[in-house]
Amino acid sequence: MGGLKTLTFELANNMEGKIPPEICLLRESVVLVSFRGQLQLKGTIPTEFGLLTKLTELGLLSTRLVGTIPTEFGLLQSVTRLMIANGHLSGHIPSEIGKLCSLSALVLTKTDLAGSVPIEIVQLPGLLSLIIQQCPGLNTEDALQEVVQRTQQLETLSFSSRTLGEEVPIPSEIGTLTDLKFLSLMDWNIHRTIPSQLGKLEKLVRLDLHGNSVSGTLPEALLELTNLSGLNLGSNKLNGTLRSELFSKLTHLRSLQINGNNISGSIPTEVGLAPGLKTLELQNTNLSGTLPEELLALEKLTSLVIMNTSLSGRIAEKLCDKMLQVETRCFGRQCYGVKSKNSICQETFLCGCRCSPCPVN
Repeated sequence: MGGLKTLTFELANNMEGKIPPEICLLRESVVLVSFRGQLQLKGTIPTEFGLLTKLTELGLLSTRLVGTIPTEFGLLQSVTRLMIANGHLSGHIPSEIGKLCSLSALVLTKTDLAGSVPIEIVQLPGLLSLIIQQCPGLNTEDALQEVVQRTQQLETLSFSSRTLGEEVPIPSEIGTLTDLKFLSLMDWNIHRTIPSQLGKLEKLVRLDLHGNSVSGTLPEALLELTNLSGLNLGSNKLNGTLRSELFSKLTHLRSLQINGNNISGSIPTEVGLAPGLKTLELQNTNLSGTLPEELLALEKLTSLVIMNTSLSGRIAEKLCDKMLQVETRCFGRQCYGVKSKNSICQETFLCGCRCSPCPVN
């Protein structure tokens, strides 16, 4: 291997056994190590990983590794992406990772890690993406406070499944993260209303607050996020109406999920002003009225879910034909028609297409 300049080392199969410490012999050539897939790797992470000085990306995904993250990871000065997921690693996040000046992305998913997120990591000047998902032992509440106070360059921030501590509000300082493009605090035990400062995140393209206790009406701040393509507010405690401005101002929307809230009123006719909308989930709400014909303008619509609502009335023939072309549609009851055997209506709807009546039972 004397003339070898780079080596991408990627494993995605049913390999078993331990990671050999001899991997350090490749320290002058390896730039990427990715263990992923259905690996049966066991044992601990070799401390010799710290000798891979040329390494720019390290992924330990879907393994059965145990033990702790070696402090020697702090020697990987060339690493830009560090990803650890689906393992049984425990202990704390070593503060030595905060010495990785080249690190731009840290991803920790489904681990048994516990304790705090070292402030040294939050303060890394080049950190653009911080993702900690389904690591209930980690204190992401304090981590978020450190993030909003000590960094401004983050583009992706995703914390989920916080089980420690009481319900907390979204900090108003969130508005300082003006470079954010992706923000997810899913299942994070949030309560109260969405702060107005969220509207300062003008670059945001996806916002996910699913599975919290966010209350109040849909705030004006959301309408200022004109670059938003994905908005998931499902399974919260929101009330009020489905604001027409969501569609007239957020014209880049591709996905809107407000299911599982106390939203009432009708679906606004302005829904047709978001022509790129692909997913619309409004199930388990108090919405009423009829389906607006303006849904016909949503040529890219592939998923419409409105079951368990108070929507009713006649579905116009053109709209009914349109719904038969939607890949995923959950209206609550089956409509056995000559055009399709798929589900398009519930007992409160009267189809405009040439279908037999919806079954009563």
